[in-house]
Order: sequence, then structure tokens, then C-alpha cells
Amino acid sequence: MKAVVFDMDGVLVNFNIDSRRIKTEIIEYFEGRGFPKGVLSPTLPFSKIKDEVQRHFSSKGMREDQILEMLRAAEGMAVEHEVEAARTTRLLPGAKETVSALKAMGVRLAIFTYNNSRAVRMALERLELAGYFDEVVSRDQVESPKPNPCHLRRVLELLGVSADEALVVGDSEMDIKPAKELGVKVAAITTGVRSEEELRAHAPDYIVNGLPEVIEIVRKG
Repeated sequence: MKAVVFDMDGVLVNFNIDSRRIKTEIIEYFEGRGFPKGVLSPTLPFSKIKDEVQRHFSSKGMREDQILEMLRAAEGMAVEHEVEAARTTRLLPGAKETVSALKAMGVRLAIFTYNNSRAVRMALERLELAGYFDEVVSRDQVESPKPNPCHLRRVLELLGVSADEALVVGDSEMDIKPAKELGVKVAAITTGVRSEEELRAHAPDYIVNGLPEVIEIVRKG
């Protein structure tokens, strides 16, 4: 095993982003511009919300540049919330020790996250984690972010490793789904947004309760 690819929020740092509140505000923004009320739910992935908005307004004859302007405004709302969260997020137990140990073993390390690059950079620098990672790829740095597998595929390409040489560590189906599609082993961790029972429903290769367990998985290869 030559590389470990981590999700960030709920894995390396505590999940302090109020995703439901952000998506509720964004949905209200779209509804205020003519999207039918009650159709979109904050339980939907942000990518799905944006797809539905683009489809609706395109069908109504709105110009593409006007739709993109709305989508950029919504993205800006999300970024501001995420940056604010980055100012207060904290490391989860064992995070620095785990990445340090893996680095000492010669393992290449990366982050693939749905968080935006500005917030990610701020959090990693503030928590003194930035120097451990060979690659960091946020949602705004790929055309289609996770759960689309192209996000993870891009990380593997940057690391220069094949699917069978990597391990993904994530806390939700957003991480498990692309890993399984690409044939990458995945360790689901219970420190984030999903319970062990919810994680098991997506059939990860491993369930871990803390980051130090990842070291043993890599050692056993």
C-alpha cells in the first residue's frame, strides 16, 4: 500500500460545518429567484441541488450565463460558511500522530474533500498539517466532485499510484462510493457524520473507530 487518501471533515478534523443550514439558505436563495418552493431538500447533496437548479432554469429558457451567475453566488454562500468553520475546527484525536507515522513509513498522503480549497488551506495551515500531504484536492479543483469517482481518480493520478496501491479513509458514503467504483480499498471511520451501522450499509473494506487503526491497516497492506 503506497498511498492513503483522507477525507478531511469528520476524519482529520471535527465536522463543524452546518451543512443543513448552508443548503437551506442556498435553497431559499434559488426559490427567491423563481425555483418552485418545496421541491429541493437540504438532505440532498449540494451537487444534486445545483444540477436540479440548472435543469429547471434551462427548461424555462434562462440564459446559461444567468444560471452560472446564480450558481456562483450560491457557491460563494457555501464558501463563506466553510471558511468561518475553518477558523475554529480542531484536530480529531490521533490525527497528527497518524499522518506523521504514515509519512515516516514512506506512504504518500492526500486529501480529497468536498470542502472548498480556501477553507481547507486555512484549516491545514492553522492546525500545522499542511506539510504532511503530497496532494490536496477540493471540490472547486475538479469538474465533478465526489461522490463522482473522477474526484478520487484525479487524486490517484496526482499521487502516481494505482487503485490497488491506495487506501481511502472517509466518514460517509461520499467517500465509500467512489472508492468502491474505482476498486480502491476504503476504511470507514466512525468519528464523522455517519454511525457504524450506516457505514456498514455501504460495505466498506474496514470499519475503524479512530485514526491510529489506519496505521495497522497500512502495515498489513
